Amino acid sequence: QDVPRSMELILAIIELAKSQQNIINDLFSVDIDTCADLKSIALLSGLIESFLTPFINTTLSLSEQIQYLSHYAHLAFVFFHAHRRSFMSYQLYYDTQTAIKNIMFCCTKQQNLDPNAPFYLGDVGDDPLEILFGCTRMIRGHNSACSYAQAIDRLGAAKDIDGIFKCHPELDPGHRRLKLTQHEGVDHINREIWQGDIISGRCDLPLAWHRG
Repeated sequence: QDVPRSMELILAIIELAKSQQNIINDLFSVDIDTCADLKSIALLSGLIESFLTPFINTTLSLSEQIQYLSHYAHLAFVFFHAHRRSFMSYQLYYDTQTAIKNIMFCCTKQQNLDPNAPFYLGDVGDDPLEILFGCTRMIRGHNSACSYAQAIDRLGAAKDIDGIFKCHPELDPGHRRLKLTQHEGVDHINREIWQGDIISGRCDLPLAWHRG
């Protein structure tokens, strides 16, 4: 996977849709085919923007994040109900809707456990597992295949490396293909740099879901 390239493509689609609003809203346009194509792009833009924005816009509150995710869940349901596999694969639809369901459940659990604690969407993901797998595979260089015993040894070594990086984060160069931007020193967005109010108890989950 190459997160920066994927982000570049997704943001380009969103920007294209926003830049063509005059043509999309022109009810008297004679170029019917162009209008139809742009309206399709605008629908796709709205869908992916509602799923992407909660994870990359660090100024959003938890309530606003939930609204975006609710917007995606409802849009995706309508599109999938109408077009099925021509819209997206069953696996992708299941994965995205399950991810949103999991976020809602985890937010509710956090509100019950400690409503004064923050709830960061990134903690629901599997980034730590991906990074551990990548480090495990990297050990021994090009010899990525291993036996069960070798895998256990490499996992142990990968956890040792992870422990060192946690104690000395300045030693960790990060992962180029997982960075949201290519700028030097910018790694994964994390809870430390999130500016919005993500205290779980301040989010009215049913209201935010309804507004989405």
